Amino acid sequence: MIFNRKSSMRKHLILMFIGTSIVLHVIVGAIIQYTVQTHFYDQDYQHITEKFAAIEQPYPDSDISAEDVKGFELSALKVWVIEGEAVSFQNAEIILPKEAIHFLLTTQNTKQSWEWQQGNNWYLAFSFAWDIDKTLVVGININHHIDFFKVINLVIFWSILAALLLTGLYSIFIVNRGLRPLKKFEYYLAKVSPGRLDIRIPTKELPAELEALSNVQNAMLDRLDHGFQRLSDFSSDIAHELRTPLSNMTTQTEVILSNNRELEEYQDALGSNLEELERFSKTINDTLYLAKSENSLLYQNNKQLNLTEQISRLIEYHEIAGEENGVSIELEGQGEFFCDESMFQRAINNLLSNAIRHASDNSIIKVIIEQSDTKLLIGVTNHGDTIPEGSLPFIFDRFYRADKSREHTHSVGAGLGLAITQSIIEAYGGTISAKSSDGFTEFWINFQNLH
Repeated sequence: MIFNRKSSMRKHLILMFIGTSIVLHVIVGAIIQYTVQTHFYDQDYQHITEKFAAIEQPYPDSDISAEDVKGFELSALKVWVIEGEAVSFQNAEIILPKEAIHFLLTTQNTKQSWEWQQGNNWYLAFSFAWDIDKTLVVGININHHIDFFKVINLVIFWSILAALLLTGLYSIFIVNRGLRPLKKFEYYLAKVSPGRLDIRIPTKELPAELEALSNVQNAMLDRLDHGFQRLSDFSSDIAHELRTPLSNMTTQTEVILSNNRELEEYQDALGSNLEELERFSKTINDTLYLAKSENSLLYQNNKQLNLTEQISRLIEYHEIAGEENGVSIELEGQGEFFCDESMFQRAINNLLSNAIRHASDNSIIKVIIEQSDTKLLIGVTNHGDTIPEGSLPFIFDRFYRADKSREHTHSVGAGLGLAITQSIIEAYGGTISAKSSDGFTEFWINFQNLH
């Protein structure tokens, strides 16, 4: 049989409360017991010392007899005179143990004492140096102390037991109350589902100790919500992106097949369909590339690149496309960057393609490189149509086009180029931003903290 041995925080806290209470009460009980015992010990020592002084003053010659200690019998004190290691005199029939005699004679302490039991009685005796060869031992019956210790020990025991019971009950109450905020976590998180990712844990209702945890949890829910929203938007966008061309292809094919046509008409229709299929293929490839880039699944063959050489090759290629409208491209500055060559070329290629597509006739596109010890800036600027201010925050989104009138035309792509560029730049810890006003558009790639 397999037992569930999951540790319980509630159980551990309760046990720690009870354990701490046990230790504290035992310590307090020991202190009380020690204090009472020390008090009685000092009290007995003071009493016996006073009696020893009463013996020592009248009998400075160290001679003592039964008549001399008659007063001590009346005061319940027991007296033994030890010469050598033998008792030469005693005023009671109480036997002083041999080990007590040896201990009292050999140990040189101010308050040297011995405690022993004879029959049902307990005695405490102190030794005093009385003469060169004599030691006076004075004892007292301490039955009343022993009885008191029994009572106080019993009181301490039951007090500790009662305190532990109360502590246990109170600790259960305190722990349950202290863990109550976790129930709020459970309450709110239980509501989270794929259709309810807007649920957040209200930090104002939680203690300060759980505020950081709730913030982390809310941040995680924000990321999940954002991820699901992007997935939903992506599904909607790609469906919209493919639906219209497919519908056009289907309609065109049905029209061509509805009647007998000339060979050239069939060829034109097939050529048009081929263009759409190539566009589909590019859209699918770009989508897969973007997904891999955003999830760090692209193989990166990183090496130190000369940016001037890399961008110059791309400029030579794009200048051919720009010659038709009199658009030229200029490169300013130089720099180096450690990255994958194909990924870098794809990012810059997308920016140049976008600039040529939207540049005014007979204008100049500039590519600017600015590099310092810790910073790299790459800018692509062009004169042309101004990007609407309301579109700027969205131009790096998938399938987004600032000019809605040009959707599904052969002059534009699927709207993935800038999204791919942003994904590549962010994969290397950079950022990309755009500005557009008065017919002048700028894209800037920014890499900070270069090493």
